Amino acid sequence: MKIFTTNAELLQKAQQEKYAVGAFNLNNMEIAQAIIETAQEERAPVILQASQGALQYAGVDYIAAIARAAAERVTVPVSLHLDHGTSFEQNVECIRAGY
Repeated sequence: MKIFTTNAELLQKAQQEKYAVGAFNLNNMEIAQAIIETAQEERAPVILQASQGALQYAGVDYIAAIARAAAERVTVPVSLHLDHGTSFEQNVECIRAGY
């Protein structure tokens, strides 16, 4: 089952239909809940971003798990994005975790 959509899919549709897609940094469960509940209320697709601070605080897998749990609770499209990856290895780790 596909939980996340890709940024490319989100942004292609947004460009075609002329609307913006918000991208918000995700650091913990409470922030994820606020972002995802608001996206659902507004019926707006959303990009959850993992910053370097979030990855240092919680780790790649925990951030992915929080984002996945949030995305499973809504009907709007959700993507998970690595915000400013610092290395090839980190990028690969995030891709493998579902970013």
